[in-house]
Amino acid sequence: MCIRDRFTVYRRDNSPQFRLYLSGLFHECKHNIERMDERTAESKYQQLHHFISESPWSYKPVLQSVAQDLSALFGRRAEPIGLIIDESGHRKSGSKSVGVSRQYLGSIGKTDNGQVGVFAALSQGDDAAMVDVRLYLPKEWTDDKKRCDKAGIPSEEQAFKTKPRLALDMIEDTADILNYDWIGGDAAYGDSTELRLGIADLGKKFVLDVRGNQYVYLDHPKPYIPDGPAGQGGVKNTYKTDKQDFMVRDLLKALPASQWRTCTFRQGTKGGMTRQATCLDVFIWNKRRNKKEDVEALRLIISREEDGSEVKFSVTNDIHQDGYQAPCESKLLFRQMQRYWVERAIQDCKDTLGMTDYQVRTWRAWHHHIALTIMALHYMLEQKVVHEEQIPLLSCPDIKFFLAMNLPRKASTEEQAWELVLKRHQLRQKDLNRYQT
Repeated sequence: MCIRDRFTVYRRDNSPQFRLYLSGLFHECKHNIERMDERTAESKYQQLHHFISESPWSYKPVLQSVAQDLSALFGRRAEPIGLIIDESGHRKSGSKSVGVSRQYLGSIGKTDNGQVGVFAALSQGDDAAMVDVRLYLPKEWTDDKKRCDKAGIPSEEQAFKTKPRLALDMIEDTADILNYDWIGGDAAYGDSTELRLGIADLGKKFVLDVRGNQYVYLDHPKPYIPDGPAGQGGVKNTYKTDKQDFMVRDLLKALPASQWRTCTFRQGTKGGMTRQATCLDVFIWNKRRNKKEDVEALRLIISREEDGSEVKFSVTNDIHQDGYQAPCESKLLFRQMQRYWVERAIQDCKDTLGMTDYQVRTWRAWHHHIALTIMALHYMLEQKVVHEEQIPLLSCPDIKFFLAMNLPRKASTEEQAWELVLKRHQLRQKDLNRYQT
């Protein structure tokens, strides 16, 4: 597989910088442009910086190419494939970098100043890689057009969108490109009625986590407008139902021991990994939306460790209907637990390829860097899959290790190394002079 061909299709004039930037990602160094330039033979800092920050090439065809290739790669095997939605945030100082704001960052488990990206990833077995991404823009950004324009955000991207809406955009944009069996995501996405209904409208199956305080019905709620005096404006438009709803965590308490099944969901180093699982037929109707047609017929998946700890709740629209036999508890548990590998893939992008090491501020530069990082991860995953029979324990860090050993370096002597250090000092002094003035 020749990775350089993925880019020359779109902009041949940039292909040398493209190859040099990817080489920098594979080198053992901090993955900002200055350090990558120091390691990568033939690179020139200004050209590399222009390639990422200013060059008008589009990141979208790059991601589309990755999505098509990864879908074809996974399609060679018979194992089920999931499209998993997950977000990743990291700390970022200042206020000028695109999308930066005080917001919840899952990587540190609290609110801090940072950026958040929403990713779509394909997962098969213990392999996963991203195929699309959206940068989340908080309202403080979308409400400030001047700030958006300064960061280079295109006018069509300046409207506020929730994270579930961004997820649905990616699902819609890749619907004709990707082949997969279900869509997964954590409770930040499973709690969204808009996302669940949007996926169903596309004819796709989902297994999405929900929180313990999610309300469900055990009987079809059949919303109606009750008789009685009209409300404000003389119009009666508030739907109600006579059916009782329950929090899913309360349903858990009422489950008899006989309803649980012990299922294997993954093979670990010490053998099969198991959890207890059970499924219930439920309905969800979001009262706040006040739409009669919003009633969803779903299955509730509840799983836990065998000692009763670490309970997970998920819902799926893959249900029994019209002679169709829905997946059993074991298969649904497998889908519920697949997000783990996507989290690993995102962490590989951060730790191995420096996805968060960038020092750019604009919309264009951020998407350029993230797209090339995703392509680099795909390249490593492809090598892992191709060689899995000969080297079954081969990992992405292993592949980077061999690449870094064989890639040409800019400094091979002590004298050349000192020249690079002096150049680094010159750039640092230039920054200091700029800040002082």
